[in-house]
Amino acid sequence: MLAKFSDPRRGSAARKRRSNRRDVWRIPAACVSALAVLSVAACGSSSGSAGPESGQPANVAAAKAALADYTVPPTGFPVADALKQRLPAGKKFVYLQCSTPICAAVGTFIKEAVTALGGTLTVVNAGATAQTAQAAASSANALKPDAVLLGAIDPALFGGGLKKLAGAGVKLVSLQIAKDVEPYGITFNYLGEELSRRNGKLLADWVIAKKGAGAEAVFYSEPALDISAPMQKAFQDEMKKNCPSCTVRVVPIDVATIGTTAPRTVVTDLQAHQDTKTAVFVSLSAAAGLPAAMKAGGLSVSTVGFGPTAGNLQDIKDGGLTAALNIDFPVSTWTAVDAAARLLQGARPTAGEQAGEVPEQFLERKDITFDPTRGWSAFPDYAQRFAKLWQVS
Repeated sequence: MLAKFSDPRRGSAARKRRSNRRDVWRIPAACVSALAVLSVAACGSSSGSAGPESGQPANVAAAKAALADYTVPPTGFPVADALKQRLPAGKKFVYLQCSTPICAAVGTFIKEAVTALGGTLTVVNAGATAQTAQAAASSANALKPDAVLLGAIDPALFGGGLKKLAGAGVKLVSLQIAKDVEPYGITFNYLGEELSRRNGKLLADWVIAKKGAGAEAVFYSEPALDISAPMQKAFQDEMKKNCPSCTVRVVPIDVATIGTTAPRTVVTDLQAHQDTKTAVFVSLSAAAGLPAAMKAGGLSVSTVGFGPTAGNLQDIKDGGLTAALNIDFPVSTWTAVDAAARLLQGARPTAGEQAGEVPEQFLERKDITFDPTRGWSAFPDYAQRFAKLWQVS
């Protein structure tokens, strides 16, 4: 039986060049409080809500240096090795889809990739609770797939469902799960906690580079997302390191309110904290509808976050949002499908896949020269590239 890969980034510390870069969900019990403002101490972390410390200016130069490779278009494509042979047509794939808008967008790219491979895809809604996730795993088992993909959902929610799939010989590939996936039967995790930590650090450096020592920021976490806790900690640690005089607050957003009442939550918080001038989102999808809400509330606040939707990109282009740290969703999703195809052939994921290489870039208004409705990719010809690698072109 093929060995499982619980830590695809092991031994990749030397991959620091831009061409070799790398949105599940556990809820930190101590951090769940409906709309309360949380300090780091409230979450049991020593990094704390950064408070002003006189005489310690921000290290803006270090922040700008950390951002340098992420403010220009990526050049390194994460997959270079072709499949040893074309995958037989008709392979059955299942996607266990989480409840956020980004997961739905990822599902679209997975369908494109599986179709290009010559396979078939069934999307099963896994929701964000143990009840919905376990029902989804049961449905997936009944479909008798060859491969299952899942992302942005805590594998523990599936109970023993994923291990049952693995026991039946199904290859399971997860995307961006920030924990050891091997106990759950997942064969390979592409992207994980290291990516979340890096992104939290980069978001902090963006704030420091733009605002300097006087930065007063709020970090809108999403405790239900597995990526949220490590990203928050990395953000706070970096702010404390490079800007000890900066102030950081943490406010949780309920993922169920994204697209509905989340903008009201943000505006109410910002109106209550008039000194806050930068809003940071663990997932920029929570800012859907925010530009209009801020305008109605008479607010002018810089905004930045990870993983923008097409609507977020349009808001950046229109000047309603400031910036986004964007992962190349098409390329990263097709890469996960590529890893699944290799596993189905009895091979290992590529070295780049195991190292978690993935294109990322900060996008501001000047960078939105493409159609936001089509999303962003550093490699618009990604489909042709993969078709060649998969010997289907």
